[in-house]
Amino acid sequence: MSRILTAALLLFALVPAATAQDQNVIHLTDGTTLEVDRILTETFTEVTFKRGSSEGSKPAEQVLAVTRDLSATALEDYKYGVELMDAGNFAVAFTIFEEVLQDESMLKRSTYEWVKQHSLFRMARCQYSAGDMKGVSVTVQSLLSDVPDTFFYAPALMMEAQAKRVMGDKSGATAVYKRLSNDVASKGLPQRWEREAELGTILLDSALQGKARTQALEGVAEKNIDQFPTVAARARVEVGNALVEAKDYSGARQRFEAILDEASVETSTLAAAISGLGDCAYHEALAQDDLAAQKPLLEAAILDFLTVASVYREEVILAPRAMYYAGDSLKRYGDTSGAKSVAARLKKLYAKSPWTKRLFDELNLKM
Repeated sequence: MSRILTAALLLFALVPAATAQDQNVIHLTDGTTLEVDRILTETFTEVTFKRGSSEGSKPAEQVLAVTRDLSATALEDYKYGVELMDAGNFAVAFTIFEEVLQDESMLKRSTYEWVKQHSLFRMARCQYSAGDMKGVSVTVQSLLSDVPDTFFYAPALMMEAQAKRVMGDKSGATAVYKRLSNDVASKGLPQRWEREAELGTILLDSALQGKARTQALEGVAEKNIDQFPTVAARARVEVGNALVEAKDYSGARQRFEAILDEASVETSTLAAAISGLGDCAYHEALAQDDLAAQKPLLEAAILDFLTVASVYREEVILAPRAMYYAGDSLKRYGDTSGAKSVAARLKKLYAKSPWTKRLFDELNLKM
């Protein structure tokens, strides 16, 4: 086995889980971070904070994510839930966050009011990652009801729309995007989410195919590149995916590689770009006539797919799919043992995913 293939398998098996961070950090959409002493509030309009004796704020549309200091003893259970999520143990993490929400004495303290919205949003993410798409909608609605001005208002609706898309409920997903678009106007949500809703709706439009689809996505990317770079990056990834479907692997690779060079890119977009690079190498390998020509391309595909599976495990649409293609590529490479290892890991993490059954069938394994 080549050194690069061995490295890919080691990455998949040994990548350490992230550890909960013990400092307050505001991650901005331009790729920079802001360390603060305290985060005071998080709403869908702004994030307020304290540095030294002075207070400040950032418009929510400029904030990509917020990392909280979890060093306080009162946050031990919440921190444990975060660590379980980082390790890919979503089912147990969900129950931990449920228990956290039962600690009313802690949640009533102004210092820890934020825990409620963070716990509910993480619960929805756990359900999403575990494949419980119906549960996602229930938890998202609880979040929006219990914390109406939550910072996670739009991300939660985006997750619900994606969950409905996974279930094949396109009309339901479209309705969620429409609600999000309307809420931008009626509630004053950042304009960024109007653009996200537009992109999501385009991706659901089955009437848009081929060149028309690519042009629509490129239009979204161009329109948002200056003011909303995260939306533009997501649109360009989808342009790359459309080019893969059109078998323009060179053009697709250029789109995906450009994403990896950008600073203001969300982790889900990075994962999609890396997965797209894997798609390019995989399909190019299949176009070759003999195994000798296929092998370097299969190695590249395996490395990309296992990077997605290892580093971006919460991306429940991308990670199981990436593991399937990694296993299939390993089989084509001639490493049946490696393919079976990937299948076993896929079953452990995403037992309910259709990609799991597909890989087990491909390898003639029993579930």
